[in-house]
Amino acid sequence: MRASMNKKKNTAPQGRHAIGPSTADSSKKASDQGSGTAPSSSSARGQAARSGLAGKPAPSRVPDATIAMPPAKRGTKPPKSTVAASKQSAPFPGVRPVDASKASKRSRKNKPLKVVGITLGVILGLLVAGYAGIAVYFTDRFMPNSNVGDIDVSLMSAADAEKALVEAIDDYTLSIGGDGFSLTLSSSDAALSIDEASVIRDMLDDTNPWLWPLEVRNDHDETDKLVAVSNGTGLEDAIRSAVEEFNASAEQPVNATIAYDPDQGAFAVQPESAGTALDADQIVRKADEALAVLNPKVTLTAEDLLKPTVLSTDAALATATANANTMIAAELVLTMAGDTAATLDAGLISQWVVLGEDLSATLDDGALTAWVEQLASDCNTVGTQRSYTRPDGKSITVSGGAYGWTVDSEALLATVKDAVANGTQATVEIPCSTSGKAYNGAGGQDWGARYCDIDLSEQYVRFYDESGALVWESPCVSGLPNGKRDTPTGVYWLNQKASPSTLIGYENGKKTYETPVQYWMPFVGNSVGLHDANWQSSFGGTRYKTNGSHGCVNLPPSAAGELYGIIQAGDVVVCHW
Repeated sequence: MRASMNKKKNTAPQGRHAIGPSTADSSKKASDQGSGTAPSSSSARGQAARSGLAGKPAPSRVPDATIAMPPAKRGTKPPKSTVAASKQSAPFPGVRPVDASKASKRSRKNKPLKVVGITLGVILGLLVAGYAGIAVYFTDRFMPNSNVGDIDVSLMSAADAEKALVEAIDDYTLSIGGDGFSLTLSSSDAALSIDEASVIRDMLDDTNPWLWPLEVRNDHDETDKLVAVSNGTGLEDAIRSAVEEFNASAEQPVNATIAYDPDQGAFAVQPESAGTALDADQIVRKADEALAVLNPKVTLTAEDLLKPTVLSTDAALATATANANTMIAAELVLTMAGDTAATLDAGLISQWVVLGEDLSATLDDGALTAWVEQLASDCNTVGTQRSYTRPDGKSITVSGGAYGWTVDSEALLATVKDAVANGTQATVEIPCSTSGKAYNGAGGQDWGARYCDIDLSEQYVRFYDESGALVWESPCVSGLPNGKRDTPTGVYWLNQKASPSTLIGYENGKKTYETPVQYWMPFVGNSVGLHDANWQSSFGGTRYKTNGSHGCVNLPPSAAGELYGIIQAGDVVVCHW
């Protein structure tokens, strides 16, 4: 409503809050009151009521006289008198007048907002309820894209997933194969079992159902939660048995070692090799891992082969190689009576070098000792069979006797060990406990040209001097060939000479004879020797078969005297058939 206005134009300046046209009367009243603002009718009624003027009749309404008001200038302040009057006219200081029309407009504007707010609230409530419902759904159910091993448990309930696990255990088989090896085991073979309830719970606990918008987009591989176990040793026993059978024909791994290279004349590191034999421990471990997650297949690779335990890169092998090469640097020429009996060189010594468990190079004592003993046996001539040609051209073979060479094996072993350990290069005489006059190798004549030859088949005795010349000879009568009185054969030393002497014979501890002789030349102890025998009516021929001695070689008295003057203690006596 507009306030009544008089017809007189109000020329008072309009304040910034003046709106719309005003009447002349209201302008005048406003001017009289010093106010720059023409209040609206509602505003005026409000002011009148607050000032105690309510109940007075309102002035009669007159036709509207609209006066165009110039727009207020931005930034123009109302006169101070107007502002003061406005303050004075306010019935309640501090209370701003309310424009009813504006309030109505504001109410109409807020109504659509309330509708929108209520709608959004309803929608939000539905969304929250739906979100929570889905979250609750997945508290006992697997997210999409969920698996355990080869089992797809997507959207399965816990109970269904447990059932699927049990069925998978019952149907499970494990196949192990590769490089010619093949083995298939069933769940019963492995005595396989699983705590399916615990496994499923652990799997479900791995996802957060309240984060299902994120979880449904992810892949959920829960295989690591799957733990199946094999009860008993059936699985391991089956695998080890199969591997043992396979390895029986497989190539075993070879450790790196050191070996002698004949072309280089030195030791060098020999590299390791894997072979084709399988590592049972490794395969059992892989089978256990596969079984635990119900993996149906184990494929064998090079890592499942038995591995060499010593590699060529081991520093100990380099040290061993150096030590071995020091040993084979030894070179010994072993002699018997100045003649070479054996040569100790790199090729021979290398056969005795062994690599210990600690990868140290040492000499094989057993092999070295065996070689020394064999050398001693080859060099020993005492009692061995010898073949020689007598100066008259007769070929003779004789065995037995006490004369010859006897190697001191212990002293020889010590000599060889010391030389090898220090890489000694020298010529060394083989130590002997007994020595001969000469050395021509095993089986040869190991005495010089000077010796006495007793030919039992000829019943004849000869003596040769240092030049091999025959200086004495005589027929003889040897022992009676009855097994008890035979003349012993072999190569002997002449032990002594005695003139005169008495020969005493014993049998079973009893004296059987006592015979004096003029010339006594024993060669078997002091019991068998050459001597004069004046009781023999003849010598040579076959007389020994009927009138043979007790083992001695009987000579004619004169011949015995001559020999006694030539032969010396220490001369070689060869008695043979």
